[in-house]
Amino acid sequence: MMALTKDFKDTIQARAQRDSAFRKALLQGGVECLLAGDVDTGKAVARLYQRDNRV
Repeated sequence: MMALTKDFKDTIQARAQRDSAFRKALLQGGVECLLAGDVDTGKAVARLYQRDNRV
């Protein structure tokens, strides 16, 4: 898996902050990765989701 760049992370964070459907899809995609056995990608997506949903 390639490392995510700061620009990519910032883009994802900005979109997640303004789009609740995107946040839901991000979480769903992460869970699907985990269930499919792609643990590294699932964890990376979960970290993006968690960072974007801090209160």
